[in-house]
Amino acid sequence: MNKPYKENTILFPLFVLLTLLCLFIMLAQAFAEPDDNFIFEERKDNQWTIDKAMMPNDVLVLSVNGQVTHGDRLQYRMMNNCNSINILTTFITGDISTKIKAKDNQLANAKYNEEDIRVSIPFVTNSGPFHFVWVDLGWSSVGKIKNYYQGVDTIKLTLQDRNAFKVDKFLTINKTNSWTTQGMAEALDRAVQHCKDSQSTKVTSNDE
Repeated sequence: MNKPYKENTILFPLFVLLTLLCLFIMLAQAFAEPDDNFIFEERKDNQWTIDKAMMPNDVLVLSVNGQVTHGDRLQYRMMNNCNSINILTTFITGDISTKIKAKDNQLANAKYNEEDIRVSIPFVTNSGPFHFVWVDLGWSSVGKIKNYYQGVDTIKLTLQDRNAFKVDKFLTINKTNSWTTQGMAEALDRAVQHCKDSQSTKVTSNDE
């Protein structure tokens, strides 16, 4: 009858040791100096923010929530030259057939504000019962984006049929979304500055 008690007395110190180890790791992470190459701004509705900096991959991500479908954010990926911007977004949808999901890297027509454009559908990802149709709107420069949206309050994108891409088969929730430009120029300025500062830090580190 004494055996369980003896086992518990042996295991208890091990449990305490593991608990203290976990506590030490958590405290070390909490008090660690922040990485100068990492930036994260708290998201605010209808306000452009810097989501994350993945400087090992030389990418900064800026985004804003959708006004029609909140979770479908418009994203700007800033590359390591601190000027090139890749424009992306998603359209959330319900379950779609395997045949449709397999057709990655196809083109779709779209209405971008008042312009007729062509966009790329690089891939479709899924999360539980929902799928995300990714839309690549191409590349631009920081200066062109800031100039284009002077006096423009809202960006509106509507996907349209093109050849094998049938909107109604892909998108079961919304085929239109819109995003505010509020804070866009300021967020781009902050991202450019952070990108340049990070590159300066890299050069200094390499020279040492």
